[in-house]
Amino acid sequence: MYDEVSTGPLYDKAVQLLSTYRSVAARMSNARSSTQGKLDRRLEQLSERIAETLGELTDNELTALDCWKDGVLPGIYEVDHTAIVEKPYVSIRKIMRWTEEHDLADMVPEGIDDVDKIAERSRQLNKFLSLPTDDYL
Repeated sequence: MYDEVSTGPLYDKAVQLLSTYRSVAARMSNARSSTQGKLDRRLEQLSERIAETLGELTDNELTALDCWKDGVLPGIYEVDHTAIVEKPYVSIRKIMRWTEEHDLADMVPEGIDDVDKIAERSRQLNKFLSLPTDDYL
């Protein structure tokens, strides 16, 4: 089972920005020192844009995203850098699944009529399957 959250274009923009942030952060570890400065500035710019976009999202859209955290002030959000770097192959969109359990006592037992119909269908199927086949060669 899963619940689906309705999202808008800002949500897709936030997902794209977070994906870009993750890509740039991944490049940072193997970059030369001269390139690291450029990547660091790019991460700061992305972080600011992500914070603005997260602030415009609804509460439902925020709950459907991973890799963000509350900022210092209420209503301000920021990128959770450690979470986004730790999970490079996990979706930024939050996916929560759970199994639904059913109690057998709550299930309605089949009536006698249903059993008779099933038995009749089974007899008809067996009768059909036992028909002789002709060899057409």
